[in-house]
Amino acid sequence: MLHEKALWLAILLLLVGVIPVSANAAPVTTKYASAQQIESTFRGHSFILGDDNQIADVRALDWSADRSVKLHFWFGTGQLVPPEHRPEKGDYYVISESWIVRKLADKELLIRAGSQLQKPDAVLVTTKTHYKSNGMLLPTIVQYSGTRTFTRKDASKVDIAVLEEVSLPAQWAMGRIPTKYARFAVSPAENLQWKF
Repeated sequence: MLHEKALWLAILLLLVGVIPVSANAAPVTTKYASAQQIESTFRGHSFILGDDNQIADVRALDWSADRSVKLHFWFGTGQLVPPEHRPEKGDYYVISESWIVRKLADKELLIRAGSQLQKPDAVLVTTKTHYKSNGMLLPTIVQYSGTRTFTRKDASKVDIAVLEEVSLPAQWAMGRIPTKYARFAVSPAENLQWKF
């Protein structure tokens, strides 16, 4: 019985000693790309997106495989977004798994953009990419520029995020692009070709 008490006391002391250390441990932080890095490297150019589905790992086409920068994925402006992921005007994001809902104007699309958590509507303002069909968008680096108010059919108002295209669509490296992706043209034409 004395042996059991000593064992429990040792376990208790071990737990008490570990808890303060873990409570004071520094949080894991990720260093994200600066606006200057994004603008100088990716504005009007395609990129390669890594496999991480939590943080966008992007690299320029001419970078080695061990060089990349980190960006947030777009989570949208909905109520389910944790406060630390709420978008700030001017911030850069990668939209992924986004769908074209319909064309709004010559260079504006209503898209369903978001993450696995939610798919809020957003306006995508394109600069060099002209979408010819509906479908899924290849991942694209965008800049959040605020919201725009739209009137629904029932006369209610809704604020929708506006995302401005920064990069060209990501390069597709696995042969032909599947038919679920929207067809597009790029102006002026880049040296690389997307195979549909």
